[in-house]
Parts: sequence; structure tokens; C-alpha cells
Amino acid sequence: MSNQPSHRLGPAYLEGVTVVEKPENWVEQEWTGKLQTKEGRTHFRLYYYGELMDDLIVATDFAPQLIVAEDPIDGERYLLFDGCKHGYNAMLCDTYTAEQQNNRTPLLPYLSKEGEDTFEVYITAFYNVDWDEELSDDVDEDGQLELISGERVDFDVAKRNGYDALGIDIVNNKGEKIEIVQEELA
Repeated sequence: MSNQPSHRLGPAYLEGVTVVEKPENWVEQEWTGKLQTKEGRTHFRLYYYGELMDDLIVATDFAPQLIVAEDPIDGERYLLFDGCKHGYNAMLCDTYTAEQQNNRTPLLPYLSKEGEDTFEVYITAFYNVDWDEELSDDVDEDGQLELISGERVDFDVAKRNGYDALGIDIVNNKGEKIEIVQEELA
């Protein structure tokens, strides 16, 4: 096992579908990856549950955001963010009903103000919680941490998915960057 912090790898659920474009620019406590299929495609349609405030996708009174990207070539979908499951608070503090978790539909297509529907996607996760200091005593002999939901997960996976803030930026066909998610999650 590497002595690098596990969050340096970014969210575990994005492994294999993101690339860090300039790893030499990695900043302590911050990870940014670009969404990319195994075949190297980098343009996606986005679908979301939430409300739009200008360009930002925010939680509703009913439930947190759910955001997926879809490869327009093969239709495969990739989970970018589930506010009921990802982030420190969702994993360790906040509980959600089955209805909140499973009834966030329909997922709406994200369109730019110009009607564009396909974008490059960049995800930034921020890690400012010292999981080892705060939670290592709660890890069982198998290396598992029990989440507030009762689910048990590998401690390193929990640290990677338990970021305390998240940003998602998209880039349109003109090269303009648009921030669509900016969430504090701890």
C-alpha cells in the first residue's frame, strides 16, 4: 500500500472513468479529474435531480442532488454525485428515507443557456477532514467503517468518497467553463 493519502486517488466510485490531467499539479486536500470513458471519449450529456439556480444544480426541499453523465455514443451512464450517499455528511451524519434515495425522478437533461447538451466534465473533490484522526478508532478488524446508513465500507473507500466539498465544472463547445455544482458536504 502506498503512503500517499487515499484521497489523492479521488472518489472511489469515479475510478476508471476519470483522468487527472496534470498530476504534478496535485494540491494537498484537493483532487480534480476529467470524466473520460475507457475508450477515451470526453463529451457527455448530463442528467440531474435537483433545482437549477442560474447554472448551479442545487438540492430540493425533498432531497439532495443526483447527477449522472451519459456517453452520447453508447448511452452508458456514470454517477457523478449522489447527495444521499457521497460526502462526509451523507456518509456519517445525515439520514435519508428510501423515498428520498429512490424517488428523485425524473432526471432532467442539463442544457446550457444556448441549448447545448454535450460537455466535457471536470470534478473537484476537497478533503479537509482528518479521517484517520477522527474515525480510525471506529474501524473494525476487517478495515471496515460503519456508515450512518448501517452499511459497512472499506475505510480507504470511505475516506475517498467522504469528501467535505465538491465542485463540478463543464466546458461547452466554445471552451467556456460553467460551474454546475458547488457543495459543502461537511
